[in-house]
Amino acid sequence: MRVDFSDYSVVLKKFLIYVESTELIWAVITDAGDPSYDVAEKVREVSGYSNNILDLGDTEQEEITNIYHILKYCSDNAVDIPYKLAFSYSSSTKWQDKTREFNNRVVLVIINNIEAYLTKVGIDMGLDENTKYNITVNNGQVNLASENATINATQNNGVDIKKIESLVANIVNNIDSIALNEEKQQVEESLEVIQTELTSSKPKKSMINTALTGLKAIKGSAEFGAVVIALIQFVKLIIQ
Repeated sequence: MRVDFSDYSVVLKKFLIYVESTELIWAVITDAGDPSYDVAEKVREVSGYSNNILDLGDTEQEEITNIYHILKYCSDNAVDIPYKLAFSYSSSTKWQDKTREFNNRVVLVIINNIEAYLTKVGIDMGLDENTKYNITVNNGQVNLASENATINATQNNGVDIKKIESLVANIVNNIDSIALNEEKQQVEESLEVIQTELTSSKPKKSMINTALTGLKAIKGSAEFGAVVIALIQFVKLIIQ
């Protein structure tokens, strides 16, 4: 949602990989069925300076499937969303503003619909409809906690989750020592990959190692370097 417009295609691909590899979220999308129109034709209608915006659909299911397939089509066919689809979503002359409004009016819709579905799942399980729940999904594992509650998820891979969270928090607390915003974003993305994979029942070592390599390449303060090393050493002990 906060992506720099120049990095959109890269971050979109990561977003789609996450959606498609998270069992519960993927089930929501497949259950929504096929898109309600020809996605390629719809993208062509909206592309460029047409002043058209996307028809997302009349129901939540249509919104889910239409938006997913539009994003997927753009990613697979190198359609640059900030320049091709986002133009009519803001009168601003800045591409970042147009990108932000596209995300708010399109991408956020599918996120909110999926969140609403997961909340309904919690209600169907007997939870209180009037209570706000925090829902987290890690590769198909769903954890629900009422507001102000702590989610205590137990994974089968024996990883000390609290230790990981502590090490990651130490890095985040020292992230301001990094000068470039692009490098700060890289750190955040690497940490997200590491946390997601380590708490998975089947962590992908290749993705973890790639994320660790990305962390090591970032130059920050001495304190930042120290907490990065601490995380790397802990992770290496787990995946060796």
